[in-house]
Amino acid sequence: MAGVVRRLVGYVVRVPVVSLILAALAATGNAAAAVLQRKAALEEQDHEFGRGVLRRLAQKPVWIAGILAMVAAFLLHATALNLGELSAVEPIIALELPLSLLFASWVFGSGLGRLEWASTITMTGGVIVVLTALSPTPGKPTSVSHIDYVLAGGGTAGTIGVLCLAGRIFRGPLRSACLGAAAGTSFGLTASLVKESVAQLSSRGLFGLVSTWQTYAAISFGVLGVILVQAALHAGRLVAAQPGITLMDPLVSTLWGVLVFDEQVRGGVYLMIAALGAVAMLASVLVLAHSPLLESREDAPRLAAARSDDPAAYPHPA
Repeated sequence: MAGVVRRLVGYVVRVPVVSLILAALAATGNAAAAVLQRKAALEEQDHEFGRGVLRRLAQKPVWIAGILAMVAAFLLHATALNLGELSAVEPIIALELPLSLLFASWVFGSGLGRLEWASTITMTGGVIVVLTALSPTPGKPTSVSHIDYVLAGGGTAGTIGVLCLAGRIFRGPLRSACLGAAAGTSFGLTASLVKESVAQLSSRGLFGLVSTWQTYAAISFGVLGVILVQAALHAGRLVAAQPGITLMDPLVSTLWGVLVFDEQVRGGVYLMIAALGAVAMLASVLVLAHSPLLESREDAPRLAAARSDDPAAYPHPA
């Protein structure tokens, strides 16, 4: 146990502590945004998802507050990525799920049970294990070739398209799960592109930020992620959508960090330990996503079967 603590302290000292703090604050902002948007979405479940729903949501103060929280979280996230590595920052972002439970317990007037507290602690421990075991070191985002961006970006965008198509084909919880996974993938790609944008901002100033194509691609996929989240929440219960939203973001970002930006992580037995931490995170997400705190009493009446079976009501590739 003492050895684990020493390794963790050594890792935190080596990695800019500010990036870890900012990542935690970003996760908090994302959690607040998710709960506030969910509260607004509950009032629109009698309508098909489309421009009309988004227009009505934009008129709700609680939804606007959620969007503002999401914007603040994005800025904190971008700053954290500028100071730290993708493979270090993104696992912390996954903590937005247990934080969402805390916000939901306040907004919906409920409390956390023993299982939820245990899962929250387990997930936090899983994140610590992953970060300590992998011990990521900086990569070189500005040295990535265009062909690497095309291959990695095309593969990730293709994954989003396949998940959206599956969301159009499947019914019920599978539809919500696919759209949630598509949203998480889109956010993971956004974070990866933001890494390059903030690197350009640091090296070339504001001109570097506005002149690099990654900035505009990040904005596009970020907006797409927001739309997909709304579609996933509107498609069914949060228990189906949340795992994909929570897990795909850090998974995609970490893969980009290691495979594209050449961030170095430890292998061998450390990789096995990190895998155990990731399994603990996955198990915790699956348990926490079932928490009634992520729903509300208003959520009891479910969507009509006819509406949930209409594939035209959800985003899909052109």
